[in-house]
Amino acid sequence: MTGDGRPEDEQATRRPGETRDVSPGGETQGVEPTGAAPDDAAHPAPPRYRPPAPYPPPANAVPGYAPPTGRVWAPPAAPTPWPPPAVPPPLHSLRPDARPRWGWKQSLWGLLLGMGPFMALYAAAYSMSANADFSAEDVTVATGIIALISAAIGYGWQLFAAWLFSVRSAAHKLRAWGFRKPTAAFFWTIPVTLVAAYVASYVNDAVFSPPQQDIVDAFPPTAGGIVLFTIVAVLMAPLAEEVYFRGFVFKGFAESWGWVRGAAVSGALFSLAHLQLTLFLPLFALGFGLAWVYQRTGSLWTSIALHAIFNGVAVLAWALTS
Repeated sequence: MTGDGRPEDEQATRRPGETRDVSPGGETQGVEPTGAAPDDAAHPAPPRYRPPAPYPPPANAVPGYAPPTGRVWAPPAAPTPWPPPAVPPPLHSLRPDARPRWGWKQSLWGLLLGMGPFMALYAAAYSMSANADFSAEDVTVATGIIALISAAIGYGWQLFAAWLFSVRSAAHKLRAWGFRKPTAAFFWTIPVTLVAAYVASYVNDAVFSPPQQDIVDAFPPTAGGIVLFTIVAVLMAPLAEEVYFRGFVFKGFAESWGWVRGAAVSGALFSLAHLQLTLFLPLFALGFGLAWVYQRTGSLWTSIALHAIFNGVAVLAWALTS
C-alpha cells in the first residue's frame, strides 16, 4: 500500500500523462492519453457560425447608411395586389397651395403668344383678299379642307401656348384645365346659358343686322362642305377654344381678380378673337356664360358641351338656309 491508499502495483503501473476512470466495481472504463486527437467519427467538430448573407440594400435606402452591427437588410416585401394603389385626389379636394396655379401675367403672356401670330396672319390674308374678287364658285371642298387645316394649326398653337404658361410643370395637367366630372348643375346651367345667348343674339340682330361669320364663307353649301364645317365648328372649336379661353385664360384671370372680372375679361377677349365687331355682344354674352358654367360646375366638360350645342345649332341653321 502507498501513502494515498492505492495499491503499489497500480501506482507503479500508471504512466505519466494517463488518466484512469474506475467504475464502482473497480473496473477501468477507459484510458485516454493527454493531448491525443479525438476520434472524428465519435466526436465530430461543431459547425462554425456563419452569419446570414445580407440582402441587398433597398432602392430607397439612404446613401451611405448601413444596418447596425449584427443586423442585415430586411428581405424585400412581396407585392400585394390589395389594396390597390391610391388614386390621386380630385383637384377640387386639394389644398389651395397644392393646386396648379397661374395668374393674370401667365394668361397675358399666353394670349400674346397664342393669338399674336394668328392675328398677324389674319391681317395679311385680309389685306390680300380685299383686292381680290371671290365668287360663290370659288368656294369648294378644297377651300373647306384648307380652312380645316388652318384651324387645326391655329388651335394647336394656342394649346401649346396654354400648356407653356400653365401646366407645363404641373402634375395634374388635364385636371388643372378643368377636365373633371361636373356637378349636377350641368343639367340646368346649359339651358339657362343658351337662352341668355340666344336673347343677346336676337337683340344684336335687331339692332345691327350683322352678316354671318367670315369662316362660313370658306365652306360650300354641299354635303362635303357641311361635314367639314361640322368638324371645325362642333368638334374642334369647342374643345380647343374652351381649353384656351376658359381652362387657361379665364382661370388665370379669375385666380388674380375673382371669377366675375375674369369671366368679363376672358369673354371680351373671346369675342374679339372672332374678328367681327358686329357680333361682339352675342359672342361676349356667350363667352361670359361659358365661364360661368365652368365656374358653377367645376368642369370644363360643361362649357365644351354648351359650346358644341351652340355651334351645332348655328351649323344646322346655315345648312337649312343655304
